[in-house]
Amino acid sequence: MKTKLIHEIRAVKTKKELANIIKAQRISEKVLQDTLVKLKTGMTEFAAAKFITKRFIKYGASILAFPPIVAFGKNTANIHHQPGKTKLKRGNAVMFDFGCTVHHYCSDMTRTYFWGKPSAKQKKVYLAVLEAQNRALKKLQKGEKRARIIDKVAREFLTRKFKNNPARPLDGFKHGLGHGVGTAIHEWPNFKPKSEDILPVGCVMTVEPGLYFKGFGGVRIEDMVLITKSGCKNLTNTPKNLKNVILQSR
Repeated sequence: MKTKLIHEIRAVKTKKELANIIKAQRISEKVLQDTLVKLKTGMTEFAAAKFITKRFIKYGASILAFPPIVAFGKNTANIHHQPGKTKLKRGNAVMFDFGCTVHHYCSDMTRTYFWGKPSAKQKKVYLAVLEAQNRALKKLQKGEKRARIIDKVAREFLTRKFKNNPARPLDGFKHGLGHGVGTAIHEWPNFKPKSEDILPVGCVMTVEPGLYFKGFGGVRIEDMVLITKSGCKNLTNTPKNLKNVILQSR
């Protein structure tokens, strides 16, 4: 009989642990909605990040899972962008990546929006990333538990869509498809091209494909899912279809 390692035991969440993660996610969703209402042309990334932090405190989640990522325009091409003085302009992509903790358990979510009508290229990139995520989620729903296969489904779709050489990874998708979440924001297992991880039933994973183009911008869409015996359950409720992510600039 195989002895389970600590990271394998830790990956499988109890009902109480899962309830904490879901509660943290629901708070994050409320904060995101409040932030979308607060956004206005000329607002800086830094001001938006400050608002997000204060809103988490208002909802009783003063300990964040990580510093909020807020990126406007070309800054969305930077995967781990730190909010700065960049001001929001009409036509910008807007990326939010944040989470909080409830009793030490983390949430993690990314959404990309458009401040006004997106360009044809912005729309193409967004719909491609959304489709890549949906394909990965469908594979999980069918019961696939091999992490590298899930990563491959999303990565190969994006490679084909942007006509890159299939022999090498897509230049614009520079990170793994996702990771486990628990008391740490990044836990085992991991969705990566060469991952040997097998997803255990009861673990919580992020599914977060992204495309990033220097000088243009990027799109990332991230949901958290619970791995079940027969498939998966999406724990993220915030809408992500194209209609919902086009915001009225004001």
